Amino acid sequence: MKIYVIGAGLGKAELISQNSLNIIQNSDMVITTDRLHEKFKSLNQNSISLPLSQIPQKIKENGSLKKIAILASGDIGFYSISSMLKEALSDFELEFISGTSSLQYLTAKMQIPYDNVKTVSVHGRERSVIPFVCYNERVFVLTGGKYKAHDVINELINAGLGNVFVTLGENLSDSNERIISDKACNLKDIMFDNLCVMLIENLNYHNANQVLRDSDFVRAKVPMTKEEIRNLSLSKLAINKSDIVYDIGAGTGSVSIAMAYKACEGFVYAIEKEQDAVELIGVNKAKLGAFNLIEKNAKAPEGIDELPTPNKVFIGGSSGNLDQIFDSVLSKNKNVRIVVNAITLETLNEAVNCFQKRSIEADIICVNVSKSETIGSYHMMKAQNPVYIISGESDE
Repeated sequence: MKIYVIGAGLGKAELISQNSLNIIQNSDMVITTDRLHEKFKSLNQNSISLPLSQIPQKIKENGSLKKIAILASGDIGFYSISSMLKEALSDFELEFISGTSSLQYLTAKMQIPYDNVKTVSVHGRERSVIPFVCYNERVFVLTGGKYKAHDVINELINAGLGNVFVTLGENLSDSNERIISDKACNLKDIMFDNLCVMLIENLNYHNANQVLRDSDFVRAKVPMTKEEIRNLSLSKLAINKSDIVYDIGAGTGSVSIAMAYKACEGFVYAIEKEQDAVELIGVNKAKLGAFNLIEKNAKAPEGIDELPTPNKVFIGGSSGNLDQIFDSVLSKNKNVRIVVNAITLETLNEAVNCFQKRSIEADIICVNVSKSETIGSYHMMKAQNPVYIISGESDE
């Protein structure tokens, strides 16, 4: 038996290739979803509609057939059911045939290229578009299920991204096709159907690979982790793109924002007890476009229980609660990676004890930084306070 997985594109027979039509017409069985069944059943009298979960079993029950076509919505290489089918039908000979994706259709309508577009699917997924919009000029979003286009619009506005430009394509290629373009803030009262895609353009996006300098931040009188220490601490955290990260004792938010750039497909939660510092974090977040950073005015470990499970935690200030903070974050993820900055010997000793108490091997470095200072026509090196960076994670 040979199985063809065919991308049905936007669900119209006239929009798929002649090769795909020939295969559909000459197959012993054609399997579709409900929506596609109505549009393609006239091409083959042996067409049936099945839920995705039942397709593999149906094929195995009809092992005597020579050719079966499975129609998948859109393009089989673009957030498609094809990956699941490939795994579930690994004992059969498979051939994938591409279709036209909604991305191709919408960008052609708009007469723009899509070679620099970041693609995201929130269709039936617990996923936010905010990090992607922060660090990409153009983001294409597949919506649907519980998370529809108007939900994405409201999320953009609530995150501070109401001025990004959004093009929405609803029921593409159908007689009731609707394409709307405007700023997100001007679309908040419009409802959209399930079959809707979005192209979000953020002309003020920031490069997630940018190295942030101390001069990039608004300082006021709030303490800030200096550039060299910040970069070394980030290297010890080893943040991945999709990580959830905590910054405890966030100060100006310099580490929070640098971490948000690293976690450019995830979120950073900045926990800070001083209200003026929390307000300053908001200023720096807006200035540097790190809208995947969420501020929380609390004295850790208060409020940590309400946050999602972290992958990485940076502790720049603990207000004497370091042991309780360790308990709190490790109760959420026993394998979380923790990095602590310490200036005093007392904090260093406390941090080391926190790691040892939990049988986590700590890596400790002491960083001494001197920076040049101009005195008349001379340059002299001025030493900064040494900082200890203690890091570790459980290997259980």
